[in-house]
Amino acid sequence: MSDHPTEDEQMIEGILSLEKAALERLTEDRIASGSLGQELEGMLVEAGVYWDEIGQEYFSIDAFQRETYERLGAEYASQDYA
Repeated sequence: MSDHPTEDEQMIEGILSLEKAALERLTEDRIASGSLGQELEGMLVEAGVYWDEIGQEYFSIDAFQRETYERLGAEYASQDYA
């Protein structure tokens, strides 16, 4: 296996980077204004983006699930089930 990311992996990393920047900007705007408006909030929910009341930030449920599966996969792969 190569240590260099494939073209697809590079593209995914680029998309995730853009998503992270967009979530950070939405979070900054929400904190500054107190609300992004009901219509925009509804569109975000439809896209799987939610406001975390505890962390005071927007998050993507897809990213949360991906990170959770990766963490669980690594955790269980490292254990001996034999």
